[in-house]
Amino acid sequence: MATHVFDLAINKYEAICNQPVVAKKKNKITHVQFNPIHPIIIVGDDRGHIICLKLSPNLRKMPKEKKGQEVQKGLAVEIAKLDKLLNLVREVKTKT
Repeated sequence: MATHVFDLAINKYEAICNQPVVAKKKNKITHVQFNPIHPIIIVGDDRGHIICLKLSPNLRKMPKEKKGQEVQKGLAVEIAKLDKLLNLVREVKTKT
């Protein structure tokens, strides 16, 4: 088993990195916990083992600004991005 990290703002279909977590194929990942302050993920399996994963500094870089284009930053912008992604998921559920 492995964890797959996605940047939903860039591409929701392709992972930006993969990290193997469980050594044996019999084990299953049962819990994932995100740290709200630091780029850290804790992953637990059904055997009680836990692994702490820290997101690479290369993956934490913000996209470069394009010439002549103003990039908006802040909490309101991030909330708007998340709402947009959640609306896409909600639309798929209502269609089926």
